[in-house]
Amino acid sequence: VLNRSEVGADRIVNALFSWETYKRASIIIDFGTATTFDVVNKKGVYLGGVICPGINLSLQALYSAAARLPKIAVSKPKKVIGNNTIDAMSSGIYWGYISLIKGLLEKIKLELKDSNVIILATGGLSNFFAKEVSSSIVINKDLTIHGLYLAHKNYRK
Repeated sequence: VLNRSEVGADRIVNALFSWETYKRASIIIDFGTATTFDVVNKKGVYLGGVICPGINLSLQALYSAAARLPKIAVSKPKKVIGNNTIDAMSSGIYWGYISLIKGLLEKIKLELKDSNVIILATGGLSNFFAKEVSSSIVINKDLTIHGLYLAHKNYRK
């Protein structure tokens, strides 16, 4: 990472937890206000990542900026093609995020060049999206808290 001071503490402790727990290359997806992807290589080096708008932020943007779009909650639609505005918005948000996650994971894996990578998910909506993307994603809603604990324990000197 070129400028460590630009990386959020949550992203650093997520990477720390991943390395200390699994000792292998990892991609950590954090579903928060922003959806972040953080990458650790097989030597335990934090490489950086990707920052996208979080799903609720995206919904808020649609509601706030588009005059005729209603405020909706995140939900999994029954089908992709919506036949009314709410169904179309639900589909765009849900399936759009699934595609975003799958696409970014594929590109990150290609760039990382490591077939033994573990994918972790954390944050409020991790359960909602991770298993739709892949059954091999390890969900740990408390990953950041565990990472904070490890940082405190290992680096308090």
